[in-house]
Amino acid sequence: MGLGEEKRLSGTAAMVMFATLLSRITGFLRNVAIRNIMLPKGYSDEFILAFSLPDLVFELLVGGAIAAAIIPILASSISKNDEKEGWKAIGTFINITILAVIFLELVFFIWTPSFLRLTAKGFKPTTDEFLLTVKLTRILLPSAFFMILAGLFNGVLNAYQKFAAVAFGPVIYNLCVVSSIFLFGGKSVEVTAFGVMFSSMIYFSIQFIAAFKYLKLYRLRMYISNRTFKKLLRLALPALAASAIVYVNQIVGGSFSSEFAENSVTMMNNANRTWQLPLGVFAQAMGVAILPTLSTHYASKRAEEYKHVLYKGLRTVMLLCIPSTMILIMLNREIMQILFKWGPMTAHESGMYGLALLAYAPALLFQSIVVILNRAFYSIQNTRTPLMISACTIGLNILANIYFVRNTDLGAIGTALAFVITDMLYVFALVFLFTWKTGLDLIPDNFHFLAKVSVCTIAAGFVLWVSTLIIPFPWEESFTVGKKVTEILSVGARLIFPLAAFIATALALKLDEMREFISSLLVRFRGHTAK
Repeated sequence: MGLGEEKRLSGTAAMVMFATLLSRITGFLRNVAIRNIMLPKGYSDEFILAFSLPDLVFELLVGGAIAAAIIPILASSISKNDEKEGWKAIGTFINITILAVIFLELVFFIWTPSFLRLTAKGFKPTTDEFLLTVKLTRILLPSAFFMILAGLFNGVLNAYQKFAAVAFGPVIYNLCVVSSIFLFGGKSVEVTAFGVMFSSMIYFSIQFIAAFKYLKLYRLRMYISNRTFKKLLRLALPALAASAIVYVNQIVGGSFSSEFAENSVTMMNNANRTWQLPLGVFAQAMGVAILPTLSTHYASKRAEEYKHVLYKGLRTVMLLCIPSTMILIMLNREIMQILFKWGPMTAHESGMYGLALLAYAPALLFQSIVVILNRAFYSIQNTRTPLMISACTIGLNILANIYFVRNTDLGAIGTALAFVITDMLYVFALVFLFTWKTGLDLIPDNFHFLAKVSVCTIAAGFVLWVSTLIIPFPWEESFTVGKKVTEILSVGARLIFPLAAFIATALALKLDEMREFISSLLVRFRGHTAK
């Protein structure tokens, strides 16, 4: 890979990471608003569970297909100067998806109560909570149509390596949703749901405008017998099933959570979203950035360039996610209190929020590797392997949830542990099978890197432990703006010295990735200074 391409890839990854960070922050504002505005009104669990079926529609129809089939097929066609052929396949897929989403939404709309007995098994069918969840689900279902079309346009833009609208579109969507919650969340949950649906229409409009000039070859026709479409379908169907299975695993956790104390669904959802913040900023952003390049290198049979890009992506993600996992584990309660305490919060509640994050924290590392390796499988146009592995995880996840519910007193926290165990085994299977299929020795080739990062993380963890003993954290149950500032400053002060220890240890161990990371920051800083 040439120096120019590497700089372009790094710049794209940095831009996507920044946009994803903004998206995750605005997504957090949504969860904070739900906890502090809707939870006191008593309908936060119902509002969160109402997203289950609309999100499932998205995962069933386009979720995994965007990364697994649309981007590789269209990117490969563009690189081979056969764009028209690629668009016959992509256009056919879009047309079929539109028909399928209309049909599926009608099915879910008519039989909403039956499906919700599975996704909200803790709510009895005759209760007000269940009936409200049914009503909210039916309001939100049409939003899936707009999100699906927006997702398809995202895939098109990624294939043309145009990332700005794809990256920043979710930020605008989240801001619209947050505005709906702030304006209506304390007054009417039904009106809030309509606000969410309107937000999805705005998001669709942004992606459509950005992708419009690349749709010149799109036709309202079905090329069912087209060779490229058949290839796309072979890639898409397993990926859709795998993506749906991953989401079903999340539904399983939410469904089991609904069996426990009131607001358990909200608590576990907030903890789940918290560890996913660095996942989205680091791993998912990197996956978006490297997939078109990996697909192009594989199509052009440039094996060394392919290996270089994949290893760079994996190592960058692990360099960021391993120490982040350590921070989530050691500062679990402080992080959750800073993020979600914007009103009165008892010591018991903040402690339970912290335990939920502690249980979920290891998933950050495991899921980060899953994200990159799934993209690697997609880039070699192999979607069946991730499907087979993920199909096994759903049964394992259910069994683990049943075990923790019946044999422990962990309550809803057990659903997080079940998810982490499932994710860990998922990673081991992906690493083994990708090595077997490609001949790339993922573990031996990256062992020294992992060892060095682990040493750096242990050193930083020790310094963080000392910092927590020296720097106090305010645990008062009441809320004031001054106390919130003190909380943030306390955690910020605790993290300064561990960060310095991590960087110093990495440089002492001659960790090349850290040197490159610092060098790129210095280059960008000098460039901005020169301007």
